[in-house]
Amino acid sequence: MKNDILHRLTAARPAHLDPGRRTPSPVREEELATIMIRPRATRMVRATAQPRRVGRPLLSGLALATAMAVAAVVITDTAPEKPGPAPSAASGSGSQILLAAASHVRQQPAGSGTYWYVEEHAGSLHKVPGKNYTVAVRNEQRSWTAAAKNKQWSQFLDPGARPATKADEAAWKADGSPTSWNLTGETVTYAGRGEIEHDAPGGISDSGTTGDLPLRLLATLPTDEKALRERLFALVDKDYNAPEEILDRTVVDTAVRLATTLPSTPALRAAAYRLLAAEPGVRSLGDVKDHTGRTGYAVALRSPREHDPELRLIFDKSTGMPLGTETVATRSGDGVSKGEVQYYTTITSMKWTEEAPPFDTDTEDPGPNSTPGEEPDTEPAR
Repeated sequence: MKNDILHRLTAARPAHLDPGRRTPSPVREEELATIMIRPRATRMVRATAQPRRVGRPLLSGLALATAMAVAAVVITDTAPEKPGPAPSAASGSGSQILLAAASHVRQQPAGSGTYWYVEEHAGSLHKVPGKNYTVAVRNEQRSWTAAAKNKQWSQFLDPGARPATKADEAAWKADGSPTSWNLTGETVTYAGRGEIEHDAPGGISDSGTTGDLPLRLLATLPTDEKALRERLFALVDKDYNAPEEILDRTVVDTAVRLATTLPSTPALRAAAYRLLAAEPGVRSLGDVKDHTGRTGYAVALRSPREHDPELRLIFDKSTGMPLGTETVATRSGDGVSKGEVQYYTTITSMKWTEEAPPFDTDTEDPGPNSTPGEEPDTEPAR
């Protein structure tokens, strides 16, 4: 039976927007407006909010519930190809940049290990009320996926807010270098709160996103971009009850995750790049720097609706590997100017490793009357 899309969207709603919350945060409402066009791997937690809890096993539907029944498998290409000359990305179109990145990433080593480890730094940008500078409300997410055991560990941290740019830093210092800011009803601090939560398999949180592609299927996905699109469409069509235009956007969303944070082989990652290169309206942004100062080149994917925020992908120029993403406003209003970065991620580590997660229980004990993977009757005190 197909899952109704409204139920899935309800399940993805952050906890701070649950009915009965007396004072929804304006900062959170602004973030919700852009959440659905981010890569799913980043739809987890903001630095000033508690991680969303999912009161069921780790993932469902197109999920990790059936992922990888083989031990420490290394997904290999069935038909190795000799790489041809890389297309030039210099002054090229968005499609040319993606094709150049695909050619480079195809030549990267596949790697192997027990855990697929991803570390992302992220931030949402907010103008300080009554001031002339902007702060980045930051968070960090670390995840370990054990292919052999179909288990995932997640850790969320709040490293503190910072002035967004050097100009913002100068204005902040002129303002007396305050160590906290009230962003329209929500206070963020320079010091941050450190770890917000960590989540081990079978605990009360099992934080994760719904609708993820089962990792066991990665080895079966074709590395031809047209065949890959057809296969992904068939998979999302099986799991979602939605119009074709939403299914098409979900295919793109899945391709973005194959291109960025999923443990794709070089050939599969390159196929995802080529799939995105064929998207209408993809355009080049030329040479850019990510939010850690690394140089790369970037493309923008057309917004699914006219005034939706735009998703930008940043790639390393020499390897073609992903560096991060940006979500950018496409119109002015509600305190945001057209072209402003609203949210960003930077991938600081992505690799196979033998190093196990540093924890094997949740931050909080679910208590003797709770069933692993389910919510307790009341929210534990923090």
